[in-house]
Amino acid sequence: MKTIQLPNSDLVVSRLCFGCWGITSDFHWGDRNRDQSVAALHAALDSGINFFDTAAIYGDGESEKLVGEVLASKRDQVVIASKVLPDKMKPDEILHCCDESLERLGTDYIDLYQTHWTGRDTSPADSWDSMLKLKQQGKVRHVGVCNAGVGDLGEFCPVEPPVTNQLPYSLLWRAIEYDILPFCGDNNIGILVYSPLMHGMLAGKYKSVADVPDGRARSRHFSSQRPHIRHGEAGCEGETFDALGAIADVCRRLERTMVDVALAWCLQQPGISCVIAGASSHEQVAQNVYSFDNPLPEDALSELNEATGPLKQALGPNPDMWEGAEKSRFR
Repeated sequence: MKTIQLPNSDLVVSRLCFGCWGITSDFHWGDRNRDQSVAALHAALDSGINFFDTAAIYGDGESEKLVGEVLASKRDQVVIASKVLPDKMKPDEILHCCDESLERLGTDYIDLYQTHWTGRDTSPADSWDSMLKLKQQGKVRHVGVCNAGVGDLGEFCPVEPPVTNQLPYSLLWRAIEYDILPFCGDNNIGILVYSPLMHGMLAGKYKSVADVPDGRARSRHFSSQRPHIRHGEAGCEGETFDALGAIADVCRRLERTMVDVALAWCLQQPGISCVIAGASSHEQVAQNVYSFDNPLPEDALSELNEATGPLKQALGPNPDMWEGAEKSRFR
């Protein structure tokens, strides 16, 4: 398993990070089999993955509990990342959230503690000071951010740059390429990619818009006429499925699955430190690992970039997958 040292830290992590959002049941993922999730976590360890990303909100805390339980015997060999609750960004709330996560994880420190979203009901600078206080107290080893735009990063960096910025990125979602990716590169901030399969869209199983279940169709790709959507936009359904068709053509030529190609593409993009990929079975772990061990040829990378360019242009530079530009949570 390929590893990387995250910028401005002593954290050496596998470039494939196990995403722990989908290991417990919730509205987005539906019911999950606990035994299969445990098997997937063990398979990840056995394959050389040492980096696990969870959050207080995942499964209402159940994800952290399961991660802590499974990784307890390997605590000094793994890197655990977690996140503050998105709506608890006041300084005292951040401190309290961390204590609760530590209890659920069954550990006395978190390797990488991240803001989930930058709060707008309190000063970003005050929130960041609270994150740094946790580091000073030894409760977290390093601090990072998720979903932070250039404006917020510009406030954090003069105080202490985050080790990482966790961002949505995939063949179907390239908004960070406009501004955030270059800024992070210029300021030595690592990028952790989440949703590299675009909530299953890049798993190759949806042939039309109608095939996508409502719980997976909440992003700006889809018309706001769908249930549970809040972005208020027309969506880019035509461009999305045109891109999927072109990606499928590349996959057939390479004789590789769409999952393989989508994950490998993310890993090979400039400035990307790690790709976070979930798995609900040991078979999915093996598939993810294969993608990381088998890079794509340069001509395929160029073809994929060209095929998804019109969708990138249609969606524009707003990196928020769920909110329109006027209400974007990125600043």
